[in-house]
Amino acid sequence: MRFLSGRMILGLVVLAVGVLWLLQNLDLVEYEVANIFAYWPLIPLIIGLNMLATTFSAPENREGRRVFISWGQLISALILIVIGVLYLGRNLDFIDESYIQQFWSALFPILLILLGLNLLRNIRGAGKGGSRVAFMGGFDLGKTPWNLENGNYLAFMGGIDLDLTTAKIPEGTTVLDLTAIMGGIEVKIPRDLPVVYEGSAFLGGVSFLEQEDGGIIASRKIEHNVEDTAHKKVFIQGRAIMGGIEIKEKKQKNKLT
Repeated sequence: MRFLSGRMILGLVVLAVGVLWLLQNLDLVEYEVANIFAYWPLIPLIIGLNMLATTFSAPENREGRRVFISWGQLISALILIVIGVLYLGRNLDFIDESYIQQFWSALFPILLILLGLNLLRNIRGAGKGGSRVAFMGGFDLGKTPWNLENGNYLAFMGGIDLDLTTAKIPEGTTVLDLTAIMGGIEVKIPRDLPVVYEGSAFLGGVSFLEQEDGGIIASRKIEHNVEDTAHKKVFIQGRAIMGGIEIKEKKQKNKLT
């Protein structure tokens, strides 16, 4: 189910302000443009309500993917709704300025708490493998055939490339825990590989097969090609903190005949 996009909402608001401003300059309306700007909190309010509606819309089922509720989108929607209500109420003299100060005083510590809990979270089985760290540098895995194992990968102001198309994937579930802090991680997967993906972002971006999420806080869980009969499966958890994680299918080169 699709709703209005943020760009469409902003476009409609800008269009309405422009039309009213023009009508005022032509003396066709008496409403002051300055009064219109008092309603700017309607923008985050409407965007937040729109995000809230899409959060609980039916999961997308296409191309073997199942998308679950995005808790990051839910939190972002609630933040935008509260911002819209508080500032609109203040501009209309319904809410005291002190409530806005209390909101901002509580918001950032709460976001840091959520970030800390997310970093402490560990996928079952990931700790059984090795750990690789790219600190202000980078490394590639996949230029030559390699064995995929459970593992933790951290890119801190660096970059990591994982090519699973050249990897020998073991039977059962392989767990990969990815964390990008002011850095980037790119994972290439085979087209038919069963993948369970959980991605979250804090002032960053995460992307799974061109489905992108980002902003203040974002999250998404997707099952791709997962069937009960699958003998091999990869479980990926990605966290991007002021960085980016991208998981994509590797393009096949055209063979000349």
